[in-house]
Amino acid sequence: MKKCIVCGSRQRKIFSYKHFNYYKCDNCGHVTTYPLPTKQSISKHYSDKFKKGNYSLLNSYSQKYNKVYEGIANTLLLFISKKNKPLLNKRVLDVGCFTGDLLVIFKRMGADVYGLELQKEAVKIANERLPKKVFEADVMSRKFNLGEFDIVTLTGLVEHVTNPVALLNKVSKITKRNGYILIQTPNGSSFPAKLLKKYWPPYSPVEHIHLFTKKSLEMALEQNGFEPIYYKNHWKSLPISYVYNMLENFGPEFHSLMKPLAKVLSKSNLSLPFYVGEMIVIAKKT
Repeated sequence: MKKCIVCGSRQRKIFSYKHFNYYKCDNCGHVTTYPLPTKQSISKHYSDKFKKGNYSLLNSYSQKYNKVYEGIANTLLLFISKKNKPLLNKRVLDVGCFTGDLLVIFKRMGADVYGLELQKEAVKIANERLPKKVFEADVMSRKFNLGEFDIVTLTGLVEHVTNPVALLNKVSKITKRNGYILIQTPNGSSFPAKLLKKYWPPYSPVEHIHLFTKKSLEMALEQNGFEPIYYKNHWKSLPISYVYNMLENFGPEFHSLMKPLAKVLSKSNLSLPFYVGEMIVIAKKT
């Protein structure tokens, strides 16, 4: 019997997809991919995808994608302080910071920024922008002082790790009391997830291992000393060409259906609001 990593309740198989099995928790709705990918397969996957895949694409669209990061930063600012410069001298850690785009925005707002990233190519780019601020390291093995950071951000990360509950526990230890954590991740209980079932783009092994629901994420946060204070569906303004090309990695079935329009879609500079079932959750360390 499979047990939910969040609440310990029984998980039942809901479908198979791309040689993996997906199990959903009876209680909190959390979905886990089985078998869990090995560390070696995960490392190879990300290396390959940076050379040619979704990370290469994200890097090439970094300027246009910056609006998404600005939206995330502005969402966080609403809860930090009512002062004119709420991030001034705040220590901020972005775990899985990729090429450092979000950190650059936080730095511009006055924060003392740090980043962790496992893709060495991304670390190199990030350090060209933020010298000696981004490290090629796993947050689980990296040593930090207790309560070292005012804010920790995990954007597009918790779904990628084999043990997200242990990750939140580590983040809790390094976050100051009354500090904040911001998480952006797919929501397994969203309307798109329910509608598309196994063809929902975030069901993407080896990339995504755990798919949280709003309920399961809030439970995991509370278990690790955080009080959820804000939730919203994450709409993104994205170029149509970016979305079409990204479907080759997430949602290849839809990418195939749209191939007759490939010439138009792949070159379109028009940006539109998209919602694929992602969420932003902010919680406070209690």
